[in-house]
Amino acid sequence: MAARKQTSVGCSSDSRGNSQGSAKCSCGRELVLRTVKRGANVGQKFYGCPLWPDTKCDFFKWYNEQGSEVDDLKFQLFEKETTLTEMEYEKSLMAEKIKNCSLKRTTWKKMCKK
Repeated sequence: MAARKQTSVGCSSDSRGNSQGSAKCSCGRELVLRTVKRGANVGQKFYGCPLWPDTKCDFFKWYNEQGSEVDDLKFQLFEKETTLTEMEYEKSLMAEKIKNCSLKRTTWKKMCKK
């Protein structure tokens, strides 16, 4: 699964901020720090793709003013847990498909023997 993206409605910015070397957006580029220029969150900072708005990559993450490493780790853990949950769900869907195929195969074999 691709990295989870946070999105915010009505937030936009034309400003380009400092490049963040350790964090990357969904398309693999180093994030930039931007400031909301319009809407309810005006003045707040967020990380985004350096190519935005000229790209389909819509990675978004609010900037933590305190720069807490703990918050970054919590976010990474949340992403990993979300990915794991999605993979477990996909596994259950595949198991259900296999079960249905097995039932159809068994039914088909019985019909062919008649």
